[in-house]
Amino acid sequence: MKYRNPLVSKEHETAHYGDPFVFRYQGRYYLFVSTPDGATNIRVYLSDDLVNWAYLGDAIKEPLLEAAYAPEIIYAYNRFYLITSPKGNGHYIYVSSKPEGPYSRLTDNINSMIDGSFFVGSDARLHLLRADHAGIALLDVDEAGHLSNRRNLGTHLNAWTEGPNLFYRHGYYYLTYCGNHLLSKGYRIAYATSSRFDGEFVEGINNPLLINTGIGYTRLGHNSMTLGPDLDGYYVIYHTMEQDEHGFLPRKFMVDRLQFSGRLMHAGVSSFDIEAPHRPQFETRNPIATFNQVGKLYLSEEATGPRYTLETSIKGIGSSLIVGYVDATHYQEIELGEKVIKITNHDGSGSSTSIIPCTFDFNYFHTLRLIVSDNSELLIDNTYIATLDKFNAGRIGFSGNGSFAYTAFTNHAHGSSDEEYPAVLPGMLDALHGRHEGKATIDPVDGVYHRALKTAAYNYVTEASSQYGLFVYAHITSEVTLSINGRMVTITPTTSEYDYLPYFLGNFDLTTSGTLTFNIIKGSLDYKFFTIDKVQSFKRKDLFIHDLDWLTPITNHDSYLLEEEVMDSFDVEVDFTIEAMRPYDVFGILLETREYSNEYPQARLPLLGYLVGFEGGLLIVDRLNYGRKRIYDRPTSIKEGQQYCLRASLRNGKIDVYLDGVLLISTSISAPGHLGGQGLYASACSSVKLSMRPKLG
Repeated sequence: MKYRNPLVSKEHETAHYGDPFVFRYQGRYYLFVSTPDGATNIRVYLSDDLVNWAYLGDAIKEPLLEAAYAPEIIYAYNRFYLITSPKGNGHYIYVSSKPEGPYSRLTDNINSMIDGSFFVGSDARLHLLRADHAGIALLDVDEAGHLSNRRNLGTHLNAWTEGPNLFYRHGYYYLTYCGNHLLSKGYRIAYATSSRFDGEFVEGINNPLLINTGIGYTRLGHNSMTLGPDLDGYYVIYHTMEQDEHGFLPRKFMVDRLQFSGRLMHAGVSSFDIEAPHRPQFETRNPIATFNQVGKLYLSEEATGPRYTLETSIKGIGSSLIVGYVDATHYQEIELGEKVIKITNHDGSGSSTSIIPCTFDFNYFHTLRLIVSDNSELLIDNTYIATLDKFNAGRIGFSGNGSFAYTAFTNHAHGSSDEEYPAVLPGMLDALHGRHEGKATIDPVDGVYHRALKTAAYNYVTEASSQYGLFVYAHITSEVTLSINGRMVTITPTTSEYDYLPYFLGNFDLTTSGTLTFNIIKGSLDYKFFTIDKVQSFKRKDLFIHDLDWLTPITNHDSYLLEEEVMDSFDVEVDFTIEAMRPYDVFGILLETREYSNEYPQARLPLLGYLVGFEGGLLIVDRLNYGRKRIYDRPTSIKEGQQYCLRASLRNGKIDVYLDGVLLISTSISAPGHLGGQGLYASACSSVKLSMRPKLG
């Protein structure tokens, strides 16, 4: 089955779906969205498949909830908690016995900014993430809704940062956040990862995770994440907002599948037909009626394979989940105890039991998820509990006098089902996915998988047949020749202190669906991912004042000259004269620019790419990501009133910078490669005039 973004409920096709939050519970999905101005109800929708949504009614309705921002729920302390921020004026917390409500108010206004998002730690305690001017903040929440122990997580989009969402997957915590202004086309989603949920987050190398300021759906932001119906894949749910001649239109929401390669997380933005989420191999909402009674056990007819993910909703002290059942003397048992979980292995010669401390109260329903691959991970209510020895394949079931609800398994684990879903392009193809020879391993430096490329094949889908530019993020030490869909490409190594650099492989004609194949012909190439961009011209932007051949910046905001042509490498020269040397004036050459959006309050330098130029008399190379971050700088002795020529080149990860023909900076960048444009930049009121020379060569 296929589906197409954006999505709405058929009952409310013209409604607002801003800040979509999706919560999975007992195999179903509950969607909560922001309340528009004038309304005082929080709507909730239900889906079994993440695609088709039915209106359930109001989770809450009361006068103080007018324009309730970003409602979210979670299961904690044995009930459901909902948090929202009416008109962005602090937060209120509500509770219910059911995910859809009705909810009753637990607290008065607890303040704490906006965009509250809950997370349950392995200690079974509730935590709150929320927006902040300094980035995302984390606090503890007790059963009564009192906040304490604020920590700042250091995740920031260089201006207002909001919409946090945190989840655990296979050894890492993934934190997403968005900014800076929802009306800007540059509204975007970024992420960071950590091995702990309460700090030490590292920004994703491919940030932003989702952005589009050009053709198609824009203003992508405020997302949530959820496990898919197949129990193996994860999906990002986010909104988009368009405008016509009358103004902004109601927000709709998008659902796209995520892929992971260690710490690397990526997704393509789709607005065309793509593969819908699959069902698990086995599922039942009434396991006791479905299973067969064998002695004191209730067992499924179906058996798992050696690799699987199992999910069940269960309650009752003394109740057990049975896995890997072969016969009465060969199976494994996960028993729920008072503040403990007992793992018993029956291996035919006897039984051995290990005990795991666990503070969840099993007198209430909890969702257990067991992920079995090389070893086994146990999660409760999406919270990591323990890594265990590998569980066996076999039938599943229950014992004891507890209650048992939705139960399912799939013969996939840790994203192994991703091969069933073609990659959405433009986007990324990582070393963990696709069909290969050999095995990928984790790089301990950045936590991303890499492998030696021999042969690789990736299935893909894209909106239109067109040309696409391919880059590989790779380590090579000598000349490499590879075949890409039968076309020979040769690349030579860039000298660098970094092991991995971006290399351009060429522009390729791709149809709307197909397979990209890679084969090494000569040499060796160790890679982490490919990036694939559509070849399309940019909209020209010119905010400078023109005086014959010279450009001078305007006074009330920064000036940009952005060219239309899209390129894979750059070599640009500009003449300049500084009329008054001021230490905070910034100007220079823009390289590999894309995703420009100078609308509404947001980060300064609102685009992606690189800036090579001057800050006062300091020669600089900065990375631009809606803000700027220093890569390299060098003092110079340039003087006021004198004309100079600045030249900057960028190719295959190497940046060279010349002043009047003298090479002053030669550095490299270890980052994904992209097609982009070129241009000029000058900060507001900079006392400089610029003249771009004709293209070299």
